[in-house]
Amino acid sequence: MEYTRDLVLSGDLKEDITSFFKLNHDIRTLQHTLEVAEEAERIAKLYGLESEKMVCAAFLHDISNVVPVSSMIQISKTLSIEVLEQELTYDRSVHQKLSRYMAEDIFGITDDEILGAIESHTTHKPHANMTDKILFVSDKISWKLPGEHLYLQEMRSKVDRLEIDEAILIYLNYIWGQRDKLKLVHPWLISAREELIADTL
Repeated sequence: MEYTRDLVLSGDLKEDITSFFKLNHDIRTLQHTLEVAEEAERIAKLYGLESEKMVCAAFLHDISNVVPVSSMIQISKTLSIEVLEQELTYDRSVHQKLSRYMAEDIFGITDDEILGAIESHTTHKPHANMTDKILFVSDKISWKLPGEHLYLQEMRSKVDRLEIDEAILIYLNYIWGQRDKLKLVHPWLISAREELIADTL
């Protein structure tokens, strides 16, 4: 891919991701990536888990941000990445799938748990494992948005109380509540939300 020109991999993923984003002049995503990785490591330790897979997924989850949004769907199709009919309404909706492809193609990731977490980090998905869950919440609660965002505060509180499913449901409910204003509510998100609601009954 053109985004890897002059990229020399050292074998140290943090160093390589830093080089990748700097070569592609995307310091904003680099900063976000480092913050998500730090949060993923913190949460994994909080839950008494090994953090290696979560941190790896965090480093790679947004690597497709170097691709122009207007090109994401066409590039995904060219690479034979499945694009759902619903995703055609919002170009950026495929960035999580494109990041998965790039993680495998550029950085040689073969672990399905890491790749699966990358692929669902925006929408979440049903039958999620802890790598999926920790990357998903780390991506959301590491955001530094202007103003007060009660749902993010509630998510952070739930995560710290070891209630990660409840934290995820807070976010999915927030998106569902905004569905009339959004270009797309992804079918994976809908299925994940229904599963979590059923689990609480």
